[in-house]
Amino acid sequence: MPELTQNQIAKLSRVSQATVSRVLRGDPHVNEELRQRVLAVIEKHGYVPDARAQSLRSQRTGILGLVVHRSPKQLARDPFFSTLIAAIIEFAGKAGYHLCVDAARAVQSRRAIYEDLLRTRRVDGLILVEPQTQDERMPRLLEEGFPFVLIGRYEPIDAVYSVDNDNVGAGRMATEYLIRKGHQRIAYIGGPRGLFVCEDRHTGYQQALKEAGLCYAPELVIWGDFGEEHGYRTMSRLLSQPAPPTAVVAVDDLVAIGALRAAKERGMSIPQQLAVIGFNDSPFCQYVDPPLSSVAVDIRALAQMATEVLVRQIEEREVPQRRYIVPCHLVERASA
Repeated sequence: MPELTQNQIAKLSRVSQATVSRVLRGDPHVNEELRQRVLAVIEKHGYVPDARAQSLRSQRTGILGLVVHRSPKQLARDPFFSTLIAAIIEFAGKAGYHLCVDAARAVQSRRAIYEDLLRTRRVDGLILVEPQTQDERMPRLLEEGFPFVLIGRYEPIDAVYSVDNDNVGAGRMATEYLIRKGHQRIAYIGGPRGLFVCEDRHTGYQQALKEAGLCYAPELVIWGDFGEEHGYRTMSRLLSQPAPPTAVVAVDDLVAIGALRAAKERGMSIPQQLAVIGFNDSPFCQYVDPPLSSVAVDIRALAQMATEVLVRQIEEREVPQRRYIVPCHLVERASA
């Protein structure tokens, strides 16, 4: 038998969908007769385990959820996510909540995790990361009336609550810096196509080239994955071209480090023969050789704002605005 939606539960309970949502969130102000009616339908049709349905009579779980679309191995190596998760744990704790983290690389695994969280209500709300241009999570969560906040961008902008970096501005900032240094053949090493963060930084890169009167060269733009290996392989390809770049904007610091390695293996002088800029200003940037220039993002501010926006939704307090932007700045080091 197909799993029920909140809308179907509302019809069977003869209440509004908003009432169902309030019952599932543990709202103590719901009329007790209506609450019992909804819980009876939930228990009868197995929408959530009986134990969870019983606990919904009196309280929320006190748990926030975060699902990261990386393998555990990738997650362990990525300083952006380790810092983000640690900060969310800190700010969630200050608000009286715990954080449940899951990692899923495959699309089917991700879908199963989200559906399970919606069905069981093991968390009171979700923090979503790495939104895609075609992202099925948001419509599904909006349909269920489930509290969530997005770290990133989604279209239409005002459809969801979101906290984000100015990634277009960051891409433009990095590229403008290289242009001021005299570079004209500037490459962009992107991550996966369709991820807003990668697309937006690429848009900023394009804007800077256009504003400087430089031609956009498609052969200097290569998309792929995250991590050092992608940066290494892609930089090797770029340097094998008849007219290789003299500078590169890498979508994150790990990709930039892979690019540095490829250039140094060819005996190139950094930044005289190749300038490299990354994103996130990871802790290791100052320790690589040469130290890596990077566009710094305020990860703690992202975590704090996202947690606050989500908790306000869960507790049905006013959220002043739909979208929050955290500014970035360039940290200049020896690689560029």
